[in-house]
Amino acid sequence: MAILVAEDEPDLLDVLSFILRRSGHEVILAADGDAALRLWREQRPELVILDIGLPRIDGWEVCRTINRESTTPVMIVTGAVEEEDVVRGLNLGAQDYVTKPFSPRVLQARINSLLRRTKLTEAREGASTITVGDLRLDADWRTVSCGEHSVRLTRLEFSILQTLAIHAGLVVSHQNLIQRVWGYKDEGTSQISKGHIRNLRTKLKEIGSRLTVRVFPAFGYRLECEP
Repeated sequence: MAILVAEDEPDLLDVLSFILRRSGHEVILAADGDAALRLWREQRPELVILDIGLPRIDGWEVCRTINRESTTPVMIVTGAVEEEDVVRGLNLGAQDYVTKPFSPRVLQARINSLLRRTKLTEAREGASTITVGDLRLDADWRTVSCGEHSVRLTRLEFSILQTLAIHAGLVVSHQNLIQRVWGYKDEGTSQISKGHIRNLRTKLKEIGSRLTVRVFPAFGYRLECEP
């Protein structure tokens, strides 16, 4: 499968294309946001590398649309380096955020890492059981186990934990979590998930797991080992 590169600077578009083709990837090129969305819908690439300052439709809207309509991973590569820009990009569903200038070797390593994580996520989503850390999730029985101890979860609790387990090691934003669990595409508030997260943390502690749900205020959650 191919990688779609959406970038309006011709020189940088050539550099990105060279880096990817040298690594064996098929490359689709788009110089504006309208073309990026059209080519993404037509060819369904395995990854989108996206600049923010695109003409016609900006990169923010392209990222929002791709995240709303699919699970295609997006890597933002941009000169927008402010913390607010990084948070905005991740909240819109980007899987990674790379600022210019960048090292070609580092960029390729991050692309490879993102593609590996995506394949692992796809494998986990197709499984009825997921093992992460000392936890085993069973979708058929809606239980989570740690050693000899297990607890049954509510439907929403299990969906939240399953989403965090599938994306283990990554911070899942409020917006992404709510979209995946509740299906609310434009709901970004954390209020809807607070009680369920609190109950999950309590239940994981009750069965003796070293894993917990870490809360990143104003951003999202990550499943990780307690310090």
